[in-house]
Amino acid sequence: MKLTRRDKPYFRIARAGALPVHLGYRRHAEGRPGSWIARRYCGEKRYEIEALGTADDDPRLPADGAAVLTFDQAQEAAKSWADARLVADRARAEGHAELTVKRSVLSYVALRLARDPRAGADAEMRLAHHVLKAPLAALALPSLTDAHFTKWRAGLRRGGRGAGSNKDALAPATLARLLNDLRAALRAAAMDARLSADVLATIARGCKRPEGATRARPKQLLSDADLRRLVQAAEAEGADFAALVLMLAATGARFDQAARVTVADFQPDARRLMLPLSRKGRGTKQQSHIAVPLPDDVVDRLRPLTAGRRGHDPLLTRWHHRQVAAEPGTGRLGPWERVERRAWTHAAEMTRGWNRALAAAELPADLVPYSLRHSSIVRGLRAGLPVRLVAAVHDTSLSMVEKHYAAFIVDQSEELLRRALVPLTGARVAPLREVG
Repeated sequence: MKLTRRDKPYFRIARAGALPVHLGYRRHAEGRPGSWIARRYCGEKRYEIEALGTADDDPRLPADGAAVLTFDQAQEAAKSWADARLVADRARAEGHAELTVKRSVLSYVALRLARDPRAGADAEMRLAHHVLKAPLAALALPSLTDAHFTKWRAGLRRGGRGAGSNKDALAPATLARLLNDLRAALRAAAMDARLSADVLATIARGCKRPEGATRARPKQLLSDADLRRLVQAAEAEGADFAALVLMLAATGARFDQAARVTVADFQPDARRLMLPLSRKGRGTKQQSHIAVPLPDDVVDRLRPLTAGRRGHDPLLTRWHHRQVAAEPGTGRLGPWERVERRAWTHAAEMTRGWNRALAAAELPADLVPYSLRHSSIVRGLRAGLPVRLVAAVHDTSLSMVEKHYAAFIVDQSEELLRRALVPLTGARVAPLREVG
């Protein structure tokens, strides 16, 4: 009776453990008796609450063990209610034996594809390669254990399950993306089926992100001379591939941005390219394109691509090939033939031409196309451009540039500070004159 009246109940533990049960007492306004509330923890920061009855804090309403409860009676009622809910959870889990990992993943992929076809296809490829082909896919969600996840994660390899050695293990960032997708798929299915908190906790532990998942790959930077050799080597791989590499090198754009550039986005008379914004991040962006200036040689190289083209056509295209059916009885595959020109759709289409261009330019074989973007950002910072301007023209945030390219910002700041230095020794010093 000494407790302050308030709408929020006062809770204390009725039974401790991994899934504790609490008993709550709500002190109502003057003239009304209090009430008992039971609360049980369901995992994932979720609670389930149940009203138990009226408290015996009013002498006019003595406890009867049913509608009006003493503290001890309410505590036992809370534990009995929690036990009954746990039994119901287990029965529900047994009734969902057909809810397998494979079924959960397929439902999740369908949802992702409907929301964003490009991102959904990426998740579909990753989950199909590493999850649906593994024994884990056949297991029912209620039967998952920590050991199942440990065994599955131990077999993950870049070339498929069991391929290669430890050197072929997935990179931390790649593994993190895979685990994020798998956790989202399993958790959504478990929540829809109202499975127990134990199942949700097992999924959370099994799909925990690895250490170092957010550590960025070391920056690969190209000198101006190496960049020119690479662009020249790309010419030998065909005009289509050369135009793509040239645009990536000149703008520092991501692959998906370059692939979505239309003929109308290229403005040769203004010597600039209206680069589409990336699809990264959430929400609606205030603008759709960024004006990126181009050097004259890049403008001259891209100008012929607009001849006879409509404004909404993709500026960069490539030939799409189809394999001709083999003649019956020969047992050999038919030749490949050109079908039509299409826009670039996936960065993997660059792989073969990129590797050959690296070899021809005598550059390291592990150099990735994203190095063109890194080099463009660093080139702007070293030229003394404001960091905010470098971030804006590369469609990223100021904080991201400061975080990942801080060393180059410091180097430029030091160079600017050196311009303000004056020699303090060795110079002729004028003698002081006495003022009488």
